[in-house]
Amino acid sequence: MTSIFTSGTSIAYLIEGLLAAIALVVGTVATLGKAGKEGAGHAITHQFLVIGLSATIFLSAGIAAMVSHTFERHGIHNGVNVPNPYGQ
Repeated sequence: MTSIFTSGTSIAYLIEGLLAAIALVVGTVATLGKAGKEGAGHAITHQFLVIGLSATIFLSAGIAAMVSHTFERHGIHNGVNVPNPYGQ
């Protein structure tokens, strides 16, 4: 049986997803305040920017993995041997 905490990568994705969700919630609360002060036009623009920021945060690990995978497929890789501190 596998759980979400079986690897460090899963934990990293979990933290990244939580950060994106927090950014979306905080941005939405700020947008509601902006709607009352500056009107609906500014609030809609602000909400689009909040959604864009949250999507960028959520997709950043996937974009980094895609770029590193592409480099590795084309023969560009780091040849430094890093010993595993936890043994084999």
